[in-house]
Amino acid sequence: MAELGKQLHVEVADEVGKMAQLTKVLAEAGVNIRAAVAWVEGANGHMRLVTDDNEKACDALGPLATACAIGDVVMASMPNEIGALNSASQKLSDAGIGIKLIYASASGGECLVALDTTDNAKAAEIL
Repeated sequence: MAELGKQLHVEVADEVGKMAQLTKVLAEAGVNIRAAVAWVEGANGHMRLVTDDNEKACDALGPLATACAIGDVVMASMPNEIGALNSASQKLSDAGIGIKLIYASASGGECLVALDTTDNAKAAEIL
C-alpha cells in the first residue's frame, strides 16, 4: 500500500553535533520523525525527512538550516521481510518508473519506505 506524501529536504552547515541539534529542536517542537536519511556534500549536510508535521518542522529548523523545502514523496508500507523491496522496485521498473531516491524506516513486521521517483503519482498507484 502506498500514498503520495511530503518530505523535507533540510540543508545545514556540516558541523559536529548538528544532527543532535536538529533532532533536539524537532523533539522540543513535538515533531515525530517517521523516516530519515542524511549525508554530507562538501561543506553542507543534507537530510530528507518524513515527519508527522512538515510545516512545523521547517519552522522549528529555520534558525539552524540554510534551507528547508517541502517536496513530494511516495510513502509505501511494506512487510519487513526478505524480497519486499525487490518486489516493489521490480514493479516500478516494469512500469518504466525510475527511482531517484529511497530511504526507509523499519520496526517489527512493517517498513515505511519513502521514494522519490520519475512519476510519483503512478508509483503510488502501483505500490
